Amino acid sequence: MSQIKNLKDKVMKKSREEKLSHFYSLYKEGMTVLDVGVSSESKAGLPARNYFLKNYRYDPKYYTGLGVQDLSQMSDLFPGKKFIQYPGGKFPFEDNEFDWVFSNAVIEHVGDDNAQLQFINEMLRVAKNVFFTTPNKYFPIEAHTNIFFLHWNNAIFYNWCKTHKTWVTKDNLYLLSGDRLEKLMKLSNAASFEIHKGRLFSMVMTYTVTCRK
Repeated sequence: MSQIKNLKDKVMKKSREEKLSHFYSLYKEGMTVLDVGVSSESKAGLPARNYFLKNYRYDPKYYTGLGVQDLSQMSDLFPGKKFIQYPGGKFPFEDNEFDWVFSNAVIEHVGDDNAQLQFINEMLRVAKNVFFTTPNKYFPIEAHTNIFFLHWNNAIFYNWCKTHKTWVTKDNLYLLSGDRLEKLMKLSNAASFEIHKGRLFSMVMTYTVTCRK
């Protein structure tokens, strides 16, 4: 089991690094960025937690973190950066307040199709440019539960979760396929978008979307 975990950690680390390199190829110093989906930490946790926050390269004054958890201690842990808690739904910011939104693997946790579409449109509302990622539903392994293939069928997957992963429901984990992601983007307020495929060998493991309104 430890070998499998080590392999998974290496694959996930490489994937995070590739996403970050992609983002920094688009983002320039002096641009403001809203990091959507920050997790609460009372002390500096594992490097994978809040990966973008911990690997932000520029002056902290350009960074704002947004999350639904209690972020009151985050400013002490990460001096110079700004953190805001909200209850979900509408973001507590003005239109075009930021140059960029960055959001890594959050959209699959916000709810159903309507909630995911609202999430995309809120990112587009508050920033000129948006960069977000999500795992591919049809990758063989589901990263949150570590099960194989069951997640390809919603009815089977959520029924299995009732017994084995009771915290998982469609309200807090609703995975996106490439087709459903593209459909949501076409319904969104994005004037243009690109969907990039992150592969492991020949299989699509994650999707990265860049868009603007």
